[in-house]
Amino acid sequence: MRYLTADELIAINSRLAIRAGQQPGINNSEQLGKVIAVPQSNAYDQNLREMVANKTGFLMEAIISGKPFVNMNLQTAAVAVATLADLNDYELTFTNDELVNLVDRVNKDQVEATDLFVIFNGHLKQK
Repeated sequence: MRYLTADELIAINSRLAIRAGQQPGINNSEQLGKVIAVPQSNAYDQNLREMVANKTGFLMEAIISGKPFVNMNLQTAAVAVATLADLNDYELTFTNDELVNLVDRVNKDQVEATDLFVIFNGHLKQK
C-alpha cells in the first residue's frame, strides 16, 4: 500500500491555499506528523480494497479533526483521500456534493471515524 508523505500533503494544501488566494502554512507540525502516521498504523484489513477504505477514512478524520494547516484543512482532506485512493489504483465514486457533504459531516462530528470504513468501502472503484 502506498501512503501520502508529509511533503505530498503539504503540496496539496499549498496548492489549494494559493488557488484560494490564502497563505499556505503548517499550523502544527506535530499534528501533521500524527496525520501522516494514522493511516500507516496496522489494522486487520483483509485485502487492498479494505485497506484503502480504512486508510482513506482515517486520513480524512485525522486531517479534519487535527487541523494541521493554517487554512484549507477540509479541502485538503477531500483531495488527500482522493489522492490516496488513486495512488493505490482506486478511485472514489462520490459526487462532488456527496464528498463535500461527507467532509462537512465529519467536521461537525456527525460521523464516527469507524463508520468511515463502510462509507469509503461503498465508494471505491478499482481502476
